[in-house]
Amino acid sequence: MDNQQGSVSAIIAVYNPDSNFFDKAVSSVLGQTYPVRELVLVNDGGSEHFRSQLPDDPRIRVFTKRNEGVAAARNFAIDKCTGEYIAFLDQDDFWYPDKLLQQFSLISHIGEQCMVTSSVTIVDAAGDKIQKYSKYSQKLYRLKADNEMALLNLIYENFIFSSTPLIHNAVFKKIGGFDPLTQPHDDWDMYIRIMIAGFSVYFYKLEPLSVWRSHCANGSNNPDVMLSSKCRVEKKLLGNATDDGIRRIAEINLLIDYMERDNLFYKRGHYARFRVLIKYHMFQLLRERQLMSRKFYRRVYKLCIKSGRRYLVSYVLEYVKK
Repeated sequence: MDNQQGSVSAIIAVYNPDSNFFDKAVSSVLGQTYPVRELVLVNDGGSEHFRSQLPDDPRIRVFTKRNEGVAAARNFAIDKCTGEYIAFLDQDDFWYPDKLLQQFSLISHIGEQCMVTSSVTIVDAAGDKIQKYSKYSQKLYRLKADNEMALLNLIYENFIFSSTPLIHNAVFKKIGGFDPLTQPHDDWDMYIRIMIAGFSVYFYKLEPLSVWRSHCANGSNNPDVMLSSKCRVEKKLLGNATDDGIRRIAEINLLIDYMERDNLFYKRGHYARFRVLIKYHMFQLLRERQLMSRKFYRRVYKLCIKSGRRYLVSYVLEYVKK
């Protein structure tokens, strides 16, 4: 197989996984119609209990390291991979059987240094499809995955789920691994760097090829962590990007995310701190309005209206609290 087709190493970073979710993830990799060369599992400092669940398959390779987070676990796994291409899967998600086969159909020639992505189906903890969010994510993916505008669309917001990419191994050797300082948005940071570096990116649009599971343990349920890591990605872009279009989007996005983070202080009753921060960041954002692209207007307008109302209401709530 390896002489005629691109060999694939699949990576799953493991940390105390739910047994049912994990079984589904592993079996979806080993059951691909385009067979993987290996499944590299990296235990990021959690329990070793999951080893007892693994099937007897020589393609499975298991490593254990101290806990440093998913970005470091992925980097550790990449160094262990022997496949020409690397595919990523989160421990609670799974692939459809033809995922790799369909993605390889887009690559112009085996050995091409590129990235291939696809959309997802979103399910709940029981595995039932969440129709509303699935349709939205798939529509967003198709709209944003425009090769002419894909990079700017990606910088505006991440529309690529972490259990979808297939990436040539050489890409990581050229641009480096996942940045632990940006996790849990380390995948978004990686996709942006791949596109800025000029590697070909192919977007499979016919149907979802992976399943993303929404449940209470998702890291995306923590707004503090998510907004802070988004800000780190955007500040990193501002520090490194030379393109004015990229810098403009990153700058406005950063101000928006600062304001969203400020609003968390309001929700927690820290009204004085909320007012100081929101006033400063809103003033900065409104100063940029003449340079905003159309796509920002509605988002900024709604955020400013919400924040302005809360600014006034906070005085009343603060008085009542006393």
